[in-house]
Amino acid sequence: MYGENCSLPCPQNCQESHCDIVDGTCLGCSDGYKGPKCEDQCNAKTYGLECQRVCGNCRNGDPCHHVNGSCINECDKGTFGVKCDTVCNNNTYGPKCSMKCGNCLYLYGEQCHHVTGQCPRGCDVGFQGQRCDQVPESAFFNFMSSKYVSILLYVCFAVLVLSCFLNCFFVFRRVKRKMCRRKKMSKNVDGHADAFNKDEVRTKPPLKSLYERSKNNEYQELYEMPQKSFYDKF
Repeated sequence: MYGENCSLPCPQNCQESHCDIVDGTCLGCSDGYKGPKCEDQCNAKTYGLECQRVCGNCRNGDPCHHVNGSCINECDKGTFGVKCDTVCNNNTYGPKCSMKCGNCLYLYGEQCHHVTGQCPRGCDVGFQGQRCDQVPESAFFNFMSSKYVSILLYVCFAVLVLSCFLNCFFVFRRVKRKMCRRKKMSKNVDGHADAFNKDEVRTKPPLKSLYERSKNNEYQELYEMPQKSFYDKF
């Protein structure tokens, strides 16, 4: 409060609502404001306490938020983060750090330029161009030929393995079928033999015992003996 009988409130943006009791000037401003009575927002790409902090790389040079420094319309090329104050890393560059650096010659851990993608120390062996993303025609053809040769070798190896597997499968399947056929044939032969033996037992007359055989033979011998007449005795 300030003024006559402290009847007037301090300006709204005074720090902790402290102001001079006579003229109402702020003893300090809240973040994002400046001026005697803290009525002016930060400008000239500044923000924060007493507008002492500098905005990041907001898109198209737009000013950041006067209180927290965030960029409203995203970041400019080569930067990222809420305040757009961090340059691209992990070998990336460009808008939203979405582009990958080329094949630069990295000697001391540096990367391509975070905005343009250019390599600071030139290109690695076998590459050319400002971003080292181009391959000479001869190197390109050599690379493609070696690539195709390796692919062809892989394909041939895969086909060979697959053919061996299929051959083993079909051989195993054929052997299994033969074994099944042999088992069926043996079962059929055994079945026919059993049936034949049963029929033979049924049709063959029962064998006579030794006693019956000897008795029949005696009867036959007696019958065959010559009959002597009564007159032959005399």
